[in-house]
Amino acid sequence: MNVVDDSAQQAALDIFLPSPPPDVEQQEAFLDEAAALALAGQPITVYLQDEDAWAFEECEPVRALLESAGESALPVTLLGLDIVVSSVYPTTEQMTRFAREGGAPRMPRSAAASACGPGGAPGVAAPMPREVGGFAAQLLGVAPAAARPEGGPDIGARRNLMGGDHGDGLPTADSDSNAH
Repeated sequence: MNVVDDSAQQAALDIFLPSPPPDVEQQEAFLDEAAALALAGQPITVYLQDEDAWAFEECEPVRALLESAGESALPVTLLGLDIVVSSVYPTTEQMTRFAREGGAPRMPRSAAASACGPGGAPGVAAPMPREVGGFAAQLLGVAPAAARPEGGPDIGARRNLMGGDHGDGLPTADSDSNAH
């Protein structure tokens, strides 16, 4: 029978624990679970605040979190440089899933590409409208009957002030709104 070694495909987890722990029994139970996973081949490194103070200083995400949120943010679980759990001990299922998913190959993509939609590629999100419609069209002077959605308010002689008022004030009801 062949045994498949999944540890090469798993991502390492770094877990930063408070010292002394607020709940000794809870931390001991967590350490037992983490040790069992580590013995099974999952890459896990545990840092204790009093024994491994250097790690808390050297790890930028943990240091920044502790500076902003305080020690109540401990324990902190990192997958690479990403904080995946804070303020609670991760469960065995979470640690297994993080290590498995974090080690899976991913297509690199930029933050700008991620903003384009769920696939991270242009064209995945809804296409931008080619014509001005709705109330924006009415503000731009497009014929109100065609531009105003059914049931929309009649904005009368108002105009778009996004560009700012040029000193001549708002038009009156008897003036031409396109003259300004």
